[in-house]
Amino acid sequence: MGEPVSTDHDTEPVRAGDILAAAGFRPGAEPAQVEPKPFEPEPFDRIAFRTDQAAATLAARIPPMFADATPDHPQVAAWVRRFLANRHDFPSLVLVGPTGTGKTWLCWGAVRAVVEGVAARGEGLRWEATTHPALNAALRPSADNAHVGTLERLMHADLVFLDDLGAGKQTEWTGDGLLRLVDYRWSHRLPMIYSANAVGQPLINAVGDRINSRLGDAVKVALLGDDRRWRRRSA
Repeated sequence: MGEPVSTDHDTEPVRAGDILAAAGFRPGAEPAQVEPKPFEPEPFDRIAFRTDQAAATLAARIPPMFADATPDHPQVAAWVRRFLANRHDFPSLVLVGPTGTGKTWLCWGAVRAVVEGVAARGEGLRWEATTHPALNAALRPSADNAHVGTLERLMHADLVFLDDLGAGKQTEWTGDGLLRLVDYRWSHRLPMIYSANAVGQPLINAVGDRINSRLGDAVKVALLGDDRRWRRRSA
């Protein structure tokens, strides 16, 4: 350090120390203290977070057959708009009609529209979806008591979609569980979306008059027509 550096030009010798000094380095000097910058987290975008969360949940839970479902029925779309305006103290939705008339499609479309609409406001929504036969299976007693957690989760969710009401074969146990679910949500004005093939006495025969009575103040949409599944197969 400090020795002349030879060059091929007729100029003053350049010293390494001069180069280091010009760069601000002083041999033996204490290193400069750099004040750390305070950590500034990026602003949290609640709407983006809820929107991404909703999209991931819907993609994972909606069956592929209904991945593109939309509430493309005037009465169902109106129910969705009312829900998004005030989801508290809100009536349930019942879609009735023969097999294959599009009830499940519209129900999943309503679920999607509600979940996406709530997320667009930066809010979360706890929702559950099952079929009546699957509910019966989930409510049967198990060694790990999973049936207790299933019923609690369905009772307290913000929205529940129960497909094919009346299609499940009832036992005394599963019938009691279904009544507890429907009665709790009706009593607490927690909305449900139902699909059913029949109303009136056929539905009473399937699920009992107590459950049928608690559907009395729901918004009802009747769908008519032939089985769309068969029409698609024959096209």
